[in-house]
Amino acid sequence: MKGLDEVLRLKRVHRRWQILEYLLGAFPVFAIVNKFRPMLTDGYGGDLLPSLLPDFLSERYNLILALALAFLVVSELLRRRFHKRHKEDLAL
Repeated sequence: MKGLDEVLRLKRVHRRWQILEYLLGAFPVFAIVNKFRPMLTDGYGGDLLPSLLPDFLSERYNLILALALAFLVVSELLRRRFHKRHKEDLAL
């Protein structure tokens, strides 16, 4: 067991990590869903989101989505590892 200050710090870090994953993960997940079942359309039934980006980014829209989802997966795996490592301290 660690000191109370360290335990509180670990809890804050874990909670911030969860909140950031929710906030930063919401857009890529929505964008993937919108790609296959468009909710925001461009008037022709296509995905609106790539047309909102500058030309040099819209050409790489699929790559950007793939990287964002990969980052989200890696972040979740690291967060779970962190939680597993500090499980006793976070349970306090």
